[in-house]
Amino acid sequence: MRTPRFDGEAISNAAKLRKSALLSADIPTAVRWGAIGPLLAGGTSLSPRLHRRLFTEIAEAHGDPATFPNGARRLIAMSAGERAKAALRAGLAYHLAAFCPAVDRPTLGNLRAVYGEEAVAFALGHINLSAATPPLDLLSQEASRIVEADGWSMLALLADEYRISPAWRSAGWRDMAESGSASLLKSPALALAAAAVDDVAPIQEGAGR
Repeated sequence: MRTPRFDGEAISNAAKLRKSALLSADIPTAVRWGAIGPLLAGGTSLSPRLHRRLFTEIAEAHGDPATFPNGARRLIAMSAGERAKAALRAGLAYHLAAFCPAVDRPTLGNLRAVYGEEAVAFALGHINLSAATPPLDLLSQEASRIVEADGWSMLALLADEYRISPAWRSAGWRDMAESGSASLLKSPALALAAAAVDDVAPIQEGAGR
């Protein structure tokens, strides 16, 4: 009997997700293979057999990402570049209203020059979710660093909300959040992080099967 097509798609999607999860995992911390773990942290040079061994060891201790809820699977499946885009969009949206509740044309152009058109469009589209924070001069170099770091912190909060183990998050992910604000308002931070993930990695038809 032929396997239904959607079952084949589900198996393929699960395999892709597991590969993405391993590439973003904190392998040196999650896998106790002595000096071998750090050497394998890049992930892309793994043989198929070692790839399976590493994944199995982490999944047995920290859960199989392919069995996680949809939101958690999508966050884990994102590439490093996609997570960076989502972090920038979330962080900018979080701070935008405090900086400039009504954005005029010159300010809009300046924001686009610093953060890019897509991030600014996202922030404007979600300005109703912006937090009541001390205003940052979003056009300064220091503020842009804080915006990005806060965005990474917001993604980390979302991962915590999804109960994604730190083992499935690279050390670089955590490091990016270290230089952000001392605290974030959880409710708007979670809402904006989830919206940014949706914006960067929209749900694909059949992905939840």
